[in-house]
Amino acid sequence: MTFIATVVAKNGVAIIADSLVTSTQPVIEYNEFIKFFEKKSAEVKDETLVLDPKEIISLFEAKPHHTKNYEEKLFQYDKYTAITTAGAATINDKRIVDLIEEIKLKNKKTKGYSQKKFENKIKDFSDYLTEEVKTHLTHKTTIRPTTFIFTHFSNKTNKTIIYKVEVLSSSQKHINDKDYKFVTYSATNEYEKVVCDGQNRISEKILFGDVLTVFGLIPRIVFKVAKDFGIDEKNISESYINNLRKDKDIVPPTLFSDMKIFKLGELSLQQAVDLANLLMKLEIDFQNYTEDIPTVGGLIKLAVIDKNGFRFIAGHEITKPINL
Repeated sequence: MTFIATVVAKNGVAIIADSLVTSTQPVIEYNEFIKFFEKKSAEVKDETLVLDPKEIISLFEAKPHHTKNYEEKLFQYDKYTAITTAGAATINDKRIVDLIEEIKLKNKKTKGYSQKKFENKIKDFSDYLTEEVKTHLTHKTTIRPTTFIFTHFSNKTNKTIIYKVEVLSSSQKHINDKDYKFVTYSATNEYEKVVCDGQNRISEKILFGDVLTVFGLIPRIVFKVAKDFGIDEKNISESYINNLRKDKDIVPPTLFSDMKIFKLGELSLQQAVDLANLLMKLEIDFQNYTEDIPTVGGLIKLAVIDKNGFRFIAGHEITKPINL
């Protein structure tokens, strides 16, 4: 797992990412196997217990196994744009850093690319990524969900635009589905001063309270009710869902008082840098109190974008060893 965050300031934006990559391995917990064994034994009573290998295999779950450091997760895309990524370390046997460099090279060769609207650049990136995902699935059975956060600062309007490009969890069965979206993209709400992803449960809870939980449950409940009553999901518009989220009979106004993000004022760029660093520290430090292996940390990269363009603040230079 990882932690990436973008913090918007009134005169720029701060971007932060860690460098740990977590490898997973199929494992079965001892207690879970004992429960399974006891249940099967109770079912056969005095008869000979015969275990189905498929049932045993189904008990295995992919869980964090070990971590590796110094993976690139924060990139400069152009003078006023940065990308951070969380999820898979490779797509189509290409490291994310190589994949992004490949796309950047293609952009340089595309006539008039620099004059395109930012949203069209996001679409180009998503289309390119979709082809890579499809090729990936010709020789791999599945692909992990992966998020790319695009952070763009406009030196003309002095505003920050943020898009999330998401590679959806897919398998080979989706290749022949013409309607399936392997990659989606969407702009974040303009009022969001902080956008994060990865292992960000602690940060999200502090910033948003229970609002995101409720907002996430509303569409799930709506679609479940629709399914139970035979209503086609295609007839439920996104605007209908959004209106429910604003309905005071559904979401009480007191819930929004917990949304700390609304209380963030116009941050200076220094405050944005400090807040990004604080959120990262929260994620890293909280791991000390959990049973899971640490999945956030390592070398932390921090950058800003303002009227002068993209520049790294920390984590981009080779330093002398700690013990020297």
